Amino acid sequence: MVADKKRKKNQGFAGGFIAFFSSLKLTIFLLITLALVSIIGTVIPQNQLKEQYLRYYDQSTYATLKSIGFLDMYHSWWFVLILTLLAVNLITCSWKHFPRAWHYFSHPTRILDKTLEKGSKLVWRGPLARIPEDPQSVLARLPEIWPGKWQLEKKVGQNGEEFHFSAEKGRWSRLGVYFVHLSVLVIFAGGIIGSIFGIKGFVNIPEGERVSQFYTYGDQKVPVKLNFEIECRDFSVEFYKNGGPKEYSSDLVIYDQGKPAAHKVIEVNHPLSYGGYTFYQASYGTYGGDVEVELHLPGGLALPLKLEVGRPQRLPENWGWIEALKVDNDYMRMGPAVLLLRDAGQGGRPYQYWSFLRFPAFARQQSKNGEYCVFKNLEERYYTGLQVNRDPGVWVVWTGCLMMILGLYVAFFMSHKRLWLRLEPDPDRPGRGRLVLVGNANKNQPSFAHEFDAATEKLKTWKSGL
Repeated sequence: MVADKKRKKNQGFAGGFIAFFSSLKLTIFLLITLALVSIIGTVIPQNQLKEQYLRYYDQSTYATLKSIGFLDMYHSWWFVLILTLLAVNLITCSWKHFPRAWHYFSHPTRILDKTLEKGSKLVWRGPLARIPEDPQSVLARLPEIWPGKWQLEKKVGQNGEEFHFSAEKGRWSRLGVYFVHLSVLVIFAGGIIGSIFGIKGFVNIPEGERVSQFYTYGDQKVPVKLNFEIECRDFSVEFYKNGGPKEYSSDLVIYDQGKPAAHKVIEVNHPLSYGGYTFYQASYGTYGGDVEVELHLPGGLALPLKLEVGRPQRLPENWGWIEALKVDNDYMRMGPAVLLLRDAGQGGRPYQYWSFLRFPAFARQQSKNGEYCVFKNLEERYYTGLQVNRDPGVWVVWTGCLMMILGLYVAFFMSHKRLWLRLEPDPDRPGRGRLVLVGNANKNQPSFAHEFDAATEKLKTWKSGL
């Protein structure tokens, strides 16, 4: 008694579990939830630096979004949970209906009985002069009317011995929908693998320099070591007339064990992949450069100089030194300007002033000691900003996508076609026979009807005998 109650309790729990996770309502709820959070993940930029988020949100909003997981949504525990629940839902639905489909697949109907005959739309009946003594001779000729592997079954009917012949094409197409389900599970598995084991980060590489590590997104900026080096050989950018960037690209070289292993000029949406990592062109910036100036000293002497931003340069004789502190591309909306620090070397205090590229006379007009500096040219140095991504699940996802394409093709464009032929004594004409042909296709019935008609035309030639 106790064992029976325990068994019924377990059966009730299993039944409730299957009923809940195979529910269409649960499927719709999970899909709507996934769509909504995906919209949120599109509206809110993902995996940005804290400084970038604080441009749009205050500190409390930033903290709330981060705690919920909306700033790195596709790596959050709840996003993985949604995918897992969808996978369980799909597995449960498939498990619930698959046994019936498999039984139908593994135990095909071989006998053309009266029930099958009455329930079919494609039926043809024709007289036969006599019943052949050897049904194998009929079996040998059946591929003439419809190509396929025909099989023979014998049965004793109401009017005597009957011979049942059957053939089919595309039986595997019955399982196409389950292959699609499997492909979705493979895609989910790839997404979960990428979410758990994948790494996303960034790195800024100045022109002409190499790096062997990048940093993860977020406040911690955890360094991730690469087992190779990547060099930005060159960076180029084109601008619109209003000053906005038109397009930019990076000439990247991969060095593995000190030797060039890969080379590519990358642009936006045209990344470089190597060693399991993918490098995307994400941003760029300037970090100084060479400033060409002309230093006018008292007495009319003009000294051309090429200054490196942030590095003081000593002048000849006893003229002291000068340094380009920084460059602003549009200082006070007056165009490019350089902030200079000057020490004349006479025991006085160093002083600084701005020199404008578009207004060379400005420095002379502001001079108090007869010395001024004219801004001639700027050779900016750029760094390329790369997004680095390692996703071990991406090939699993691609495999799932290919499986889905194949499964959808099988499920929608292939059909299970079947023909049954019954050879039996004619109840109205003793000593003679009768042919009954029945056809069925689970998809594209009009096309199969033409095949059925062609088969009946060939059978009509058998009336006189086999």
